[in-house]
Amino acid sequence: MSEKILKDVVIPGEEIGVIEEFLPGDWTYVDGNSIRSMIFGTAILDINEKRVKVRPLHRMSPLIIEKGDIVIGEVIGMRKDVAAISIRKVENKGLILSNPWSGLLHVSQVSDKFIDFLSDAVKVTDILRARVINLRPPYQLSIKERGMGVILAFCPICQNPMSIKNKKLYCLRCKIREERKISTRYSINLKL
Repeated sequence: MSEKILKDVVIPGEEIGVIEEFLPGDWTYVDGNSIRSMIFGTAILDINEKRVKVRPLHRMSPLIIEKGDIVIGEVIGMRKDVAAISIRKVENKGLILSNPWSGLLHVSQVSDKFIDFLSDAVKVTDILRARVINLRPPYQLSIKERGMGVILAFCPICQNPMSIKNKKLYCLRCKIREERKISTRYSINLKL
């Protein structure tokens, strides 16, 4: 492995590269086209893999989020097959995160059945309950299990919380229906 130090010291949120040039590695996250540091550390480029990572400058405490945790987050961006999730709470640990962590939901982690488009199951601004299925950020999420999925959704027209009517989301004000992968814990009275 051949490595090169890009920056001796980076702070959380600092840009260390762009996705057109490099792949994101340990302790980084993607923000638009930028790859940014998640921690205080040294930015390093793996020349062979064209991957940038951050090496912590001090010993890291155990991660707040671990594989198997149940998290609550908001869908903040979507492509055809991947949604970006802002993780706000670790439900099984009772932790509310002051600084949200990044999560990704791939269309293959929505259901055991084939789904053409991720937008058939979740949409931007939806609040999800999901399980973490990998060890490090950005966390890969799954909503396949019963109880996982959308726990609160908002009308795309009036932005009011949508109710459930005949197993579909329904806006009482605009009278429109929407489909999602709805959790059994769906509630219009959700509070984080």
